[in-house]
Amino acid sequence: ITVATAVISALEDVGVDQSLAMTGSLSVRGDVLPVGGVIHKIEAAAKAGCTRVIIPAANEQDVMIEDEYEDMIEVIPVSHISEVLDIALEGEAEKDSLVSRLKSITGSALKEGNVSSPSSPSPQ
Repeated sequence: ITVATAVISALEDVGVDQSLAMTGSLSVRGDVLPVGGVIHKIEAAAKAGCTRVIIPAANEQDVMIEDEYEDMIEVIPVSHISEVLDIALEGEAEKDSLVSRLKSITGSALKEGNVSSPSSPSPQ
């Protein structure tokens, strides 16, 4: 998700929150797909000084981080790239416009909450 967010940010000239980490894989429809090693990635983000981390909602049940990291980082599960952009991008007017356009492009699947993710994590 990081690469897609960076590309969209650069194309739209909108900043990305630098205190935020993210992990996940994207489908061609913008669904956020699960990945492996999410616990270690969350803990590494906390050690690096990030205050929030975006993870795939499908990985939420995997999150069992050590107590020492619980208060250091907020874990935010997401299902679609529009959620990622809403959280990660800075500048309300620009962000709102971009997220609205993305939602209209992705169509009824997002509007109706029919975003699905496969159960097996990708090797990332």
